[in-house]
Parts: sequence; structure tokens; C-alpha cells
Amino acid sequence: MDDDRAFALESRLTNHGCYLRSVAVEDDTYRFAYESAAADQHGEIPHQQVGDIVNVFRTLSEERDWPVRDIEATVTDLDGGEIGRWRVDVDWLDALDAGELDEVAFSARVIDSLTE
Repeated sequence: MDDDRAFALESRLTNHGCYLRSVAVEDDTYRFAYESAAADQHGEIPHQQVGDIVNVFRTLSEERDWPVRDIEATVTDLDGGEIGRWRVDVDWLDALDAGELDEVAFSARVIDSLTE
């Protein structure tokens, strides 16, 4: 991922209490790691924060014409220790945009992907 896109992502994540550790596009997937102050405090990944981050990717896709891709996230505490992972399949995003999947079902799939 180029520096401009990484900066745009980092800026938006910071607004949600997340600090970008790394980001790359590999195998047509956005793979990134971020530190979460909220997850660090509670020892688990806040579902609302995951939703906020997914919406950041959706917004950047619309506003900046980023390609829609799978998303794989690794969440760490502020010391860099892994708390968990989550993912979004591009098929879910496509189904959501096409109206074949509603927001509740989409969110359930994302939350079901959480491993802590």
C-alpha cells in the first residue's frame, strides 16, 4: 500500500482510538495490524470498534476509490501483544452493497470471524 493510502487509513483509525502498526495489500487482501486502547483496557476487542473500522474501509473505498478487497486485521494491546483477529470477506461487502445482505447480518458475520 502506498504512503498516501496508509496515511489516510492511519488518520481515520486514530479517530477511533486505534493506532496503525502495519498495513499491506497481499493476495488482494488488506492486511493490517493496529493497537487498540479500548481492547487493551478490557482485554477483548470491542465489537463497536470493529464496526467503526470496517466503515472506515467502506468510506475510503467510496471517497477515494479504493478497491474493495478482503480485510484481515490483527489487534494488539498498546505493548504490541496480540489480543485477537477479525476479517471481512469481499463477498460480504459485495452482498451488502447489492442489498442481498442487511447491516445486521453483515455485522454478525464480521463478529463471528473474531478470534481472541
